[in-house]
Amino acid sequence: MSKPKIAIRVQPLRKWADVGAATQHGQRIRNVEHVNKTRSALNVHYQVSPKTGRLTRCKVPADVAACLRRRAADLGASWHKGAIVGTEVMFIASPEFFATNEGDVDLVLARRWADACIDAWEGLFPGQSVAARLDLDETTPHLSIFFLPLHERQYRSAARPLKNPDGAHLKVSHNKTFGEAKGPEILAMLQSWIAAEMQAAGFDLERGLRVDETGAQHKTPAAGRNAVAAARELAQQIEELAREEAARRHEESELAIQKRLDAVNVQIAEAGQRMRDQHRKTLDAAERLKRSQEELEAERVQLQREREDLLTRIQTLDHVMHIVARELDVEVTGSFWHRLRAIVDALADRRSGGGPAFRPG
Repeated sequence: MSKPKIAIRVQPLRKWADVGAATQHGQRIRNVEHVNKTRSALNVHYQVSPKTGRLTRCKVPADVAACLRRRAADLGASWHKGAIVGTEVMFIASPEFFATNEGDVDLVLARRWADACIDAWEGLFPGQSVAARLDLDETTPHLSIFFLPLHERQYRSAARPLKNPDGAHLKVSHNKTFGEAKGPEILAMLQSWIAAEMQAAGFDLERGLRVDETGAQHKTPAAGRNAVAAARELAQQIEELAREEAARRHEESELAIQKRLDAVNVQIAEAGQRMRDQHRKTLDAAERLKRSQEELEAERVQLQREREDLLTRIQTLDHVMHIVARELDVEVTGSFWHRLRAIVDALADRRSGGGPAFRPG
């Protein structure tokens, strides 16, 4: 039977949303099907110490985004616009490596193994790890280290000299560390490196070899059977990693949907407030219109009373004019003003002596 194997998986964290999803995955605040939440308290969490620059155990899951930003500030590093934010490095070993005789996970062994992986990684990249998490509530224990890949950027052009000619400008660059033309070679070297580190630390783990690395063309039946067994084991690991990746993507989708729902809820609330404000304005306008109508009605009633009073006075005056006309023996016809003029003329004639004497009674 072949020895248990160890492998490294390097995953770029392309956006800050990916970092946020990694933090929430560590906090187990979302429903994750492949996680046994009754065992989540067994997980071990690490965070970089600002004094030593090394990972130390902490009681709660680290905020990976805050750790990345804080460590970059401490080191004087910065990000290119639109560049990959950071890197997640996952260490995973064969399930049987952690299994006890009873079929359970050996928690003490898993924690020692995680500490050994962290020590090896920090020896290779000192001061660049910001947080880590040993997951013991999933099918196979595995360690995730969140890493700040740094690159010393030099400008040799006369048009773009360094501000400090004796130094270099630190930039966060996943591609410079793990990508570009030599990316596959670097990742292959890391697989061999971690297997050697585990052997040196006292763990009987070996790396799995791909066909393109061995260059083998022919296999004996025994080698074929071993290859089939290794392939099945690798397929199981790939399936587990695929489930984890699918679960993470599901979490990211839920986060995006929730963000959109929150934005829609804000828009609905704002629209509701605008409708309430408009309704209040409409009620105020209706109230003002009602008061104006009441005032107009009051003015109409007052004008009606004044009109009726004026008509009464005119009728009284007209009656008096008829009496006066009879006494003056004046025949008055026509309009009110014509009759009034005839009476005035008759009175003027009486005063001037041009007519019969006025005898009252």
